Amino acid sequence: MPVLDPGLAGSDQSLSAAYVDAVLPPLLAHYGLSRDAVLQQAGLTEAPFSEPGQLLPLVDVLRLFLVILQASGDAGLGFEIGKRVKPRSYQVLGYVILASRDLGQAIDRLIRFESLSGKLGETRLSHHGDRVRLSWQCPLAGEPARYLTEAAVTGWVAFMRPLIARELAPSQVCFRHGAPDDEQRYRAFFDAPVGFSADFDGVELPAEYLALPLESADPGLSLMMEREARDLLADFDINSNLVSAVRARIYQQLADGEPSLESVADSLGMAARTLSARLARRSLRFADILDGLRQSLAELYLQDSALSLTEIALLLGFAESSSFSRAFRRWRGTSPNQWRRGG
Repeated sequence: MPVLDPGLAGSDQSLSAAYVDAVLPPLLAHYGLSRDAVLQQAGLTEAPFSEPGQLLPLVDVLRLFLVILQASGDAGLGFEIGKRVKPRSYQVLGYVILASRDLGQAIDRLIRFESLSGKLGETRLSHHGDRVRLSWQCPLAGEPARYLTEAAVTGWVAFMRPLIARELAPSQVCFRHGAPDDEQRYRAFFDAPVGFSADFDGVELPAEYLALPLESADPGLSLMMEREARDLLADFDINSNLVSAVRARIYQQLADGEPSLESVADSLGMAARTLSARLARRSLRFADILDGLRQSLAELYLQDSALSLTEIALLLGFAESSSFSRAFRRWRGTSPNQWRRGG
């Protein structure tokens, strides 16, 4: 399994749990995998999927999909994820797009409210003569970028196709990464030329497509969903930024020992009780955030055979390796060495 950058654990990059929860059942069915087994191997529980609007840290999302990748051996995992995107995958973002009058308004709303589906890449629209280009900027590099990019770009097409009366066929689909061994399945799905090692990630469409009406258009619902999306986005930014900021400060302080609520609150310029109260409004506790971050990092560090258990314990802010071992047994029901050996 590829080793992920531990720095992701302290970043604010994330993906909507609703998105993951929507694509996971058909994806697991496609590969013949058990949800319980996959979640357990990835170190995740069902809890994040039961709360509407919950964000999953990107490091946890990647661990989940890397488990599926390891089990399936399918380098086109991101493509297969994108094919299974439905409007409910995006919750409010999906429904505000569904109610749009035409494809142009739908794309505009996708760009404006994109962060409702998580804090990850950035979608851009540009005009190129008689074509428009919808491109996606991925903040990562390497193999994780490949899976995320294919999921995003393929998801656009899978989402939009059923909404338009005429068959939506892109002028071309482009990916900056290299070609897979089985390009044909990409061409068959997109029904368009698919280029790899291209200079952008995304799709090009005839400019006239922007005026195509959506079959699901609903003027009354459109106005209501637009207001709801704006209100939710404002609240979404405040709440998700707070949790991401707490995780980032914890990550920065771990090397100096176990971070405290007081030290993290101080680094954020607020009193400890204020931070505790703001987290409580989201049914979160500082201790749980610290514990979850440590578990994510532990499983990343254990993939690096050059790191000893003592070094990993220190990187996680534990005073001694025995404390780390006890915590790991609580998380995974096995010792760090057994988990590292795959047992």
